[in-house]
Amino acid sequence: MKDPAPAPALWLLDTLRALRATLKRIEVEEVACLEAIHPDYRDSARNLLHFIAFHRHAHPGLPKALRQRGLCSLADCDAHLLASLEAVITALEAIEGLGPSAGGRIQLGGPDALEQHCDRLFGALAAAGVAGIMVTLPAEAAERPALVADLLEAGMTIARINCAHDDPEVWGRMVDALSQARVITGRPCAIAMDLAGPKLRTGQLAPQPAVIRARPPRDRMGRPTQPVRILVVPPGALPRPQETQAVRLPARLSRAKRLKRGNRLQGRDASGRRRTLRVVRRGPDGVLLLQAEKTCHFTSGLVFRQRHGKARLRIGPLAPVSGERLLRPGDVLRLTPEPDQGGATLPCTLPEVFGDLGLGERVLFDDGRIGAVIRGVSSQEVVVEVTTAQAGGSRLRSDKGINVPDSELRTPALTAKDIEDLAFVTQHADMISYSFVHRESDIQTLRHCLEEMDRGDLAVVLKIETRQAFLNLPRLLLAAMAHGAPVGVMIARGDLAIECGWEALAPIQEEILRICAAAHVPCIWATEVLDTLAQHGHPTRAEITDAAMGARADAVMLNKGPNITTTVKVLEGIMARSASDRSDRNLPLPTCLAFRSNCEPDDQLP
Repeated sequence: MKDPAPAPALWLLDTLRALRATLKRIEVEEVACLEAIHPDYRDSARNLLHFIAFHRHAHPGLPKALRQRGLCSLADCDAHLLASLEAVITALEAIEGLGPSAGGRIQLGGPDALEQHCDRLFGALAAAGVAGIMVTLPAEAAERPALVADLLEAGMTIARINCAHDDPEVWGRMVDALSQARVITGRPCAIAMDLAGPKLRTGQLAPQPAVIRARPPRDRMGRPTQPVRILVVPPGALPRPQETQAVRLPARLSRAKRLKRGNRLQGRDASGRRRTLRVVRRGPDGVLLLQAEKTCHFTSGLVFRQRHGKARLRIGPLAPVSGERLLRPGDVLRLTPEPDQGGATLPCTLPEVFGDLGLGERVLFDDGRIGAVIRGVSSQEVVVEVTTAQAGGSRLRSDKGINVPDSELRTPALTAKDIEDLAFVTQHADMISYSFVHRESDIQTLRHCLEEMDRGDLAVVLKIETRQAFLNLPRLLLAAMAHGAPVGVMIARGDLAIECGWEALAPIQEEILRICAAAHVPCIWATEVLDTLAQHGHPTRAEITDAAMGARADAVMLNKGPNITTTVKVLEGIMARSASDRSDRNLPLPTCLAFRSNCEPDDQLP
């Protein structure tokens, strides 16, 4: 099928001139907004308004029509839209032999502005054109400056401390370890501290008895290859180093001196099945090595007696484990702020959001693994019906995240705990990561707190992790630009994917990159980057590609893991090779930008 004929030149010129008028008109309509912007960000805010107006009014066939005439399609010009539009109009007028229209020459300044804002937010981090690497510090970093030094040598340029975990004492030791590592390596490194924010989670479920499972190793056919070894450790005894691979079982022995190699202890395990434990060795300190041919489940208080003898083994106290609920489709739950009462009730944090929930809205548990729909709401409880779970049921445990993507929450992003944590954060952090920010008032509240603490200059990174925040991103940026302090954006893809749907994540993260490019605001690509490599030592092909895509952002965040140092090295190599793609944030926008102005979309052009 042949491509359609190029659009008429006059239609194309009229379309471009109309767009130019629209971009200039939004400046007039939003003059009050622009006057409120700090001078350091006014040009960036103006370009963001141009970007919004352009994508609300541009004809969908415009890029193709421009390419057919050998002109710039304007797809790569988010950082300087009006200047690029003027240049294209001038070029088309010259091609058609028409006189220049009233427009005016505008200087391109987008890339330089973004570089300046990156320098202000991140400091002198890396070689020009290479994105920064943010690493979440594990708790062990508080005790191991050498680990932090290794991360710096590997390429870490921003150390992230999550205030949702640990406490100021531990954070202080992390900061000290980083200071020592900076001296050791001679490398600079900024500190970013995450405020916990108002996270909705399941409460503490009633604890349940612990179970220790001893299972014989099996071959690929499922047949036991050898008995499982069980190390019975009386109170106060220590197992021998060579037996650390055996299943350790705290227990009390009576008349254990009667036990000899080959003797058998019999009883019923936690499943009620009869099991036999054969004695392999009895040590002088009372430690007993047993073996079993079949899988055994042990709980506190179980008793095994010597066959044809008087020795007895009683399983000692086992620390209770967190409770859980086994949920199936069709189950009905009552969410309540009260302590766990078992049955169909489920305790949860943040009951103040109950008033923002409505009938028929979705509730997602544990990173979206369990889905439910609201069937009833009151100030004291929310009744939900489980709609999505595994066929055999899904287990829901304490302290698991709850998302309500269809609800518009009015809960402030800054909690009482966050305000308390700010006393430490403002003394040690180079930037604050602002969790669950939704609306402009959230930014104003945080800025007011910082000014009261004489840290109005502290940089703030807006974590975009909810549907509300994504839809309101342009207004959030404009509100942040009203202050002179550095500002950035983090694409928190974990909660964002749950809130907006997995299938929508790819276009949404591209849209956020483009909005940030238009606003000349540094952007951080976060959540599960090279996570398999960090946890298990081997990356997947998909996450290598994801890391390369993330290199288009101005920084990439890694979460902690046992192989985090290697992961930082790999990411640094990927980003160095992908550095030329960082400015290419220009895929088609999938949704209508959530920005209200007096401009209305143009009628569809021929």
